[in-house]
Amino acid sequence: MIMQRAFLRLLLPAALVLATASCSSAPPKTDTVTTVKNQASDAEVSGQHYYSQGRYDLALQFFTQALDANASVDNVDGVIRSRIAIGQVYLATGRLPAAEDMLSRAREQARQRGSPLFINSSISLGELYLTKEDPQKALAVFQEALGTQQAKLTPEQTGVLYHNIGSAWKSAGDMAKALSWLSQSLQSNLSHKLLEEAAADYYMIASVHSKQGDFDGAVSNAEQALALDKKVESSPGIAKDLYALGLIESKQGDTAKAYDYFQRGYNVFTTLGEKSGMRKSLTELIAIAESLGRTDEAQGYRQALERTGAQ
Repeated sequence: MIMQRAFLRLLLPAALVLATASCSSAPPKTDTVTTVKNQASDAEVSGQHYYSQGRYDLALQFFTQALDANASVDNVDGVIRSRIAIGQVYLATGRLPAAEDMLSRAREQARQRGSPLFINSSISLGELYLTKEDPQKALAVFQEALGTQQAKLTPEQTGVLYHNIGSAWKSAGDMAKALSWLSQSLQSNLSHKLLEEAAADYYMIASVHSKQGDFDGAVSNAEQALALDKKVESSPGIAKDLYALGLIESKQGDTAKAYDYFQRGYNVFTTLGEKSGMRKSLTELIAIAESLGRTDEAQGYRQALERTGAQ
């Protein structure tokens, strides 16, 4: 998967500096600008908390509060950061035109200012183009960021950028280049103990192996992704890993294992209220239940699918 679920942590260091400054033992600053910036930082941290849990409605609420606060005191870097965060929420919830507008504006602002946030906004905009199945456009955005700012990349940015370049090459059909970039991303993320990002690498590497018909390699890497996502308690990641394992086992013909994975994935998607994931899981569960002659279970899943609003 692209790193939407892990990416926003890249935006937090600046926010946390401001937030912790207000909690230090130094005498509190009383000027209005500092107060408003601290309020924006607090809202950013809260938004990231809810985003990581997949609670996108609450994340959007706090990121919007941060944007309004930053704009009110002309904190331009704060505005850029908030726009990237809001764009990521729109992207995660499928509001692609709104996401493109927000991320393009953030990227252009960052370019004009020569801000390091140009990297973050480029990563997010490239992810949008991947979601729109335009890998060449995504690669152009990623490679511009890599070519112009490589010396300035943090370990977190390096891992995400390499991962997304690998994802773009996979989408473009070049599996050798995809594995090369994803392996570099994984090595970087593991060496810097960025476990959620490493989980995303394992997930995408599993997808490449599955695409190549190497199901043993696919299962092994998907299991690694699941183990890391459980370690960092990333519910969105866990749900996607379980669904991926279900698909792999289904391709191998092991319907019993596939059925178990899809059921578990559906349960996690349900707790998150993630209807797209629920629908995908239910569709697979209906097909397997029918193939196994479990007509009552198939009917129950069909009714559940109808309740999600699917046509």
